[in-house]
This record gives sequence, structure tokens and C-alpha cells, in this order.
Amino acid sequence: MHFAALAPLAGAAGAFWPTLLGASGEALLRPLLVQLIVIILAARLGAVVARRLGQPSVVGEIVAGLLLGPSALGAVAPAFSAFVFGGAGTGAALEASLTSFSQIGLILLLFLIGLEFDFSHIRRQSGLAAAISLAGIAAPFALGFGLAIAMLPRFEALGAPAAVDPWSFSLFMGTAMSITAIPILGRILIEMGMQHTPIGATVIAAAACDDAVGWTLLAAVSAIAVGQFEPLAVIRMLGATAGFAGLCFFVIRPVLLPLLERAVGNAAQPHTQPHAQPGRPQLSLGMLSLLLAALLCAALATSLIGIFAIFGAFLLGASLSGAPRVREAIAGHLADFVTVFFLPIFFTYTGLRTNVGALASPEAWLWCGAVLAVAVLGKWGGCGLAARLAGMPAGEASCVGVLMNTRALMELIVVNIGMDLGVIPPVVYCMLVLMAIGTTLMATPLAVRMLRGSPYEPLLVERGFLR
Repeated sequence: MHFAALAPLAGAAGAFWPTLLGASGEALLRPLLVQLIVIILAARLGAVVARRLGQPSVVGEIVAGLLLGPSALGAVAPAFSAFVFGGAGTGAALEASLTSFSQIGLILLLFLIGLEFDFSHIRRQSGLAAAISLAGIAAPFALGFGLAIAMLPRFEALGAPAAVDPWSFSLFMGTAMSITAIPILGRILIEMGMQHTPIGATVIAAAACDDAVGWTLLAAVSAIAVGQFEPLAVIRMLGATAGFAGLCFFVIRPVLLPLLERAVGNAAQPHTQPHAQPGRPQLSLGMLSLLLAALLCAALATSLIGIFAIFGAFLLGASLSGAPRVREAIAGHLADFVTVFFLPIFFTYTGLRTNVGALASPEAWLWCGAVLAVAVLGKWGGCGLAARLAGMPAGEASCVGVLMNTRALMELIVVNIGMDLGVIPPVVYCMLVLMAIGTTLMATPLAVRMLRGSPYEPLLVERGFLR
């Protein structure tokens, strides 16, 4: 996120900060508190509007974060935008604070996502899920790679720096097109009441396979980008990552998971958990502290390896998956706060880095349309065709493709990694963010349309999606 881009907007509005906040030891804290208030309230409002429109809450939160950036608030109300996000001399410190908050939030979120990773879905639906997932990785990757190759000669015309490494950019574009947002898929299926149906199980299993391969690809591409195609450096990073994954699954899991299972109890313990809810699995504060320390150590380990802290968080979470009571206890402590506090900060962090004004020419908008078209064709077309060839009815196969086309939060994580690595320029970053939002917005209404006349229609009528 580059707050310098907001500097021209600051003007007289920025001068309000010293007057309003005064010179004190909390001069940096108070502007940050104002930012957090705006971010959290905007996210909740976005979530409410999204639910009224039949979209998952997270879609509204993502859009709210985008609207707080220079694309909307900065353009429509520059004085207010500068007042909240400019900070009159505190911009660098505020940028560092929001960046740190967003990164800690992603570490916690990826840990929770890993914890929810259900390998049993893959085992139960292995054949069909593998076919759909393979098509949903191979087709988007190939199309995204080809689109990147076609886009490279036009970088100068798009205002993108020519210093971007072409191989890293092309590999990253292919990987970005291959991602599916399994957390959002789960929420969509639950809201449609289809999480336990055959099509729901198939989609979740395919998305689980997709995520496993996609995150592996992302780790590999990140290692290649950081290693600058130095074979020994890349091999060291991949080897260290594989070694850390083995440590999580074969050393940490056998030691930590039994400790967590023994620590989880149904009854509240007033002397250690004064605010615990009776009847709900709980962890003692001591065990929660140990778990958080292990999580931060895992994040630090992969950060030192060179492939981003969130990979360590995801690997630790996945290594501890498969224990429902432990998962429920940990989620009870962390999930709501991550959702309400940390995620809106990340979405705003993304929004502040996204400037639709970067798409300053008809050609740029044509390339943006091409990014969306390639994403939809690769994922919807690839997964839908694979499901159809596997014997699913046409409508259900198309529905599988539409749902697998959901990018949402996971795509935003991926494109932020690409931005931080310097392998995608701001104009392409903007295109990919718009693609993530577009593919997520189309998922629910198109899936409902595809299932009209299918055996799932009565369920959708009962849930209010069809009349």
C-alpha cells in the first residue's frame, strides 16, 4: 500500500490532525483509531447490504474495502479520504500499522483455513474431485500464462514498469488464475443449504484439491521469484518448505494435537476461563498461549525461508485439522475477532492499493476484460467440462464450474503476494482485484440459475433463492 499516492489529496484536510488530536504521546494512535473505526463500520455496512442483495457477507466487506481506497472515496471525497488516511506527517507510521495489522490478520486467517481443511472430502470424492480440480488448475494456468505473454509487449502502453521479470510475471498470472476460494464456497453452500448434498460435497472436495495444488504452486512461484531463477536458491527454498511441512505433519502434529485434545473440555473452568461459555469446547489461556506461540513460530519459519509467513500458518493449521472439537474450540477463540476486526483491515489495505484510475485508457480496460474472460473461461469452462465428462448432468456440471470460479478472498491474498514480490505492476494488480470481485459476484446468482429444474430446486425454493 502506498500512502504517498494519497499525498496530493491531503492539502488543508491533513492540517486538521494536529488541531483535532493535539501533540501528545498518542498522536499516532488516535489517527489509527479513527481509521479502524471507519474501516470496521464500513465493512459491517457492506456486509449488511450484500446479504440484502443475496450475496455472501464477505463480498460486501471486500467491496467496502475497495470503496475506501482512491478508486472511490479518494475520488469522490478527497478531503475526507485525506483526513482519514493521509494523517499529516504520520502517513508512513499509519501505513506500517495497517500493513502489520493486515499481515497478522492473514496469519490468523490462513491458520483457521488450514484448520478447516478437511482431507476426508478428498478421500471420499477422490476420482471426480481430482478430475475437476486438475482441469480447474491446468486450464486457467495455461490461459493465464498465455495472456501474460500477450500482455508483456504492451506494458509500456499500460503504464507498467518494464523492470518486471517476464517469467515471474507469467508464472504468477497462471497461478493467480488457478485459485479457488474454498472459505467463500463453504459459506455460499451453507447459505444455499447444499453443504451436505452430493454436488456440495463434490465442489468442496474439488476446491480442497485445488487449494492444495494452488498453494503449492504459489509457494513454488514465490520461491522462483525470490530466487530470481537461481536454481540452487529455488531448490533450497522448496526443499526447506517441504521439510517444514514434514515437520508440521510428522513432528508437531503428534505432539501438539494430543495436548490440545486433552485440553479441550465441555465445561467452563471459572478459575482459568472466567468468560467461557458452558457446553462449548474451550481451551485454557495457557494452552491458547502455547498454540499462538507455535503459530507465530511457524509463520516466522516460512518467512525466514523466503516464501511468506502465511504459508507457515496454513501448514500448521492443516497439520492440526481433523479434530472437530479442537477446531471448534480454537475457532471459538479466534474466528469472530478475525472476521470482524482483521479481515476488514486487509480488505481496506487491498482497496488502498487499488486505483481503478490506473486503467486510464480503453486498451487497459480491454485487457481488464480479457483478464476476467480468461479467468471465467479457464475455471468455469475447465471445471464444468470435466464434471460433464465425468457424467454429471449439464446443469449441475455447469454449476460446479460456476462455483469453482469463485475467487474472492483467496485471490486477494494471492495478488497482494504478487504485488509485494514485485512480480505484478499496479495496473495488473487492479485488473486482478476487479476479476476477484467479479467472479465472486456472479457465483451465487449463476449457480441458482443453473440448478433451476434440477433435483435441488425445492431446496433453493425453501431457502428463498428461487420462487
